[in-house]
Amino acid sequence: MNLMTLKERKMEEQGIYEAISSSEQRSEEWHAQRLGKFTASRFGDLMTNSRKKDEVLGQTAISYIYEKAAEILTGERKEVFGAALDWGNEYEPICKAYYSELKGVTIEEMPFTLINDYSGASPDGMVDGELIEIKCPYNTANHLKTAFEGYIDPKYMWQIQGQMLATGALACRFISFDPRIKDERFKLIEIRVEADLEMQEQLRERLAFANDYLRNLLNIK
Repeated sequence: MNLMTLKERKMEEQGIYEAISSSEQRSEEWHAQRLGKFTASRFGDLMTNSRKKDEVLGQTAISYIYEKAAEILTGERKEVFGAALDWGNEYEPICKAYYSELKGVTIEEMPFTLINDYSGASPDGMVDGELIEIKCPYNTANHLKTAFEGYIDPKYMWQIQGQMLATGALACRFISFDPRIKDERFKLIEIRVEADLEMQEQLRERLAFANDYLRNLLNIK
């Protein structure tokens, strides 16, 4: 399958690229819904533990809570830039088009979905009742670790479980995509992840703890 031909066909004949790019995700309304809330893409940060026995949160988790405090106090979100982020944003819609044609499926777009009033998730889509989570690694070696070993970074596992917690889905298709790979066997890798109720309960407890921590910082009763 020729990737550029597929991309052009999806753009020109069906407009999939434009439809996805202008979808609810990453719109101003979408950003506003997430402001001040813990979101699934960063649940991995929130789950880091302190090395000190008498403390729960790791420094990465605390830094993330401070980011949420800043959003609440300023009403502004932190802008994030970088080559890896730009790469992922550019190729995610292309991956969706590629996956749709490869599997003969239609991807349903998903909105920001609340877990509670202080956290939520934005799955990349849904296919036949199962969520999809797409990663387009900037480093091809990271993609190949998934291809050769079936490896999923723990931070992505927390993200996936958080998405299933938010939506009630029982499974998520983790998709890693690298358009630079010529061998079609390794261009797109799909791993089905089932809901893990134990992980989800750990996540629910950590979210509640983090919210209490945040409210104490802001002196919110």
